[in-house]
Amino acid sequence: MKTLLTTIVALCVMSTSVSSQQFDPSFVPPSQEIQIKEEVTLIVNRYYKYFSANQMDKFPTETHTIPWKILGTDRIFMTPEASNKNYFDSFAEIKKNNPEYDRSEFTIQNIYVLSPRTAFVSGYNTRRADDDSIIRMNGTVYIMEKVEQGWRINSFAGKGMEKIVSC
Repeated sequence: MKTLLTTIVALCVMSTSVSSQQFDPSFVPPSQEIQIKEEVTLIVNRYYKYFSANQMDKFPTETHTIPWKILGTDRIFMTPEASNKNYFDSFAEIKKNNPEYDRSEFTIQNIYVLSPRTAFVSGYNTRRADDDSIIRMNGTVYIMEKVEQGWRINSFAGKGMEKIVSC
C-alpha cells in the first residue's frame, strides 16, 4: 500500500512539472519543426517540377489537398478534374503568351510552422525562358496542411515580392 501511495504521489508531482507545451496541440518541438520544414520544401519543389514538366495531373494525389483554393479569389477546386483543368489551362496560357517559357522555380524566403499539421511557405516564383532569362516573378505564400498522405498545398495567395510571411 505504501508503494502504491508513493507511486501515486510521484506521478502527481511529475504531471504537475510537465511543461504545458506538451499539452498544447499546436506545440512543435524544434526537431519536429526541422523535419516539417524539410517535408514542406519537398512538396513545394515537387509542385514546381511537375508544373514545369506539364504534369499537373499529379497534383491532386502528390502535392495538393482536394479541395484547394486560391485565396483572395473565388476560385476553389473541388475535384481533381477541376484542379487539373485549372493548371493545364494556366500552362497553355503561359506558353501562348511566352512561347520561350521553359520552367518555373520557387525561392523560399521563410517557412513558418504553425502546428504539427499546418505551415506557411513564403517566397516567390520565377518563370524562366529557354535562355534562362526571367519572364516574370510573383510573390506567393503557400498554406500547407498535413493530411493522411503527408504534406499538401491546401491553398495559396499572391503577395508583394518584398513581403515575407514570418509570423
